[in-house]
Amino acid sequence: VQTDLILEDGIMERFFGRLDAEAIHTYGYVWPVDMFLTTHTAFDVESVAAVSTRIRETIMRIDEHERHADVEEGDIVVMASHADVLQITQVYAAGAENVGTFSQYRFTNGEVRKMKRTIDSLPEAQPLKPPEKGT
Repeated sequence: VQTDLILEDGIMERFFGRLDAEAIHTYGYVWPVDMFLTTHTAFDVESVAAVSTRIRETIMRIDEHERHADVEEGDIVVMASHADVLQITQVYAAGAENVGTFSQYRFTNGEVRKMKRTIDSLPEAQPLKPPEKGT
């Protein structure tokens, strides 16, 4: 068993701008806009398009790493990151028409999910719920 690890900063958490470190309900101010405009940076957040580009570049670096030179081995890549990044990655990799819909494919805490390159590999979409009154 080979235990070499490749650590990549490119899968770090999505930068949430002025909402960074705020209460979780503030996601409700950003995700609905993500679904309609993947390039938006409202509240100075990192756009879905920027995250998609960052993830693609990271995966390409991992794939081009010398450790993966022997493609016959069938390497397994495990990604661990914040939910937004993983959800954007899974929707992008599956070839979804609108990557901005990533927030409808929520991970549960600690969930391990196989990511495939087909739309039918995505879990059932869960529509967004608006923030609770008073938040």
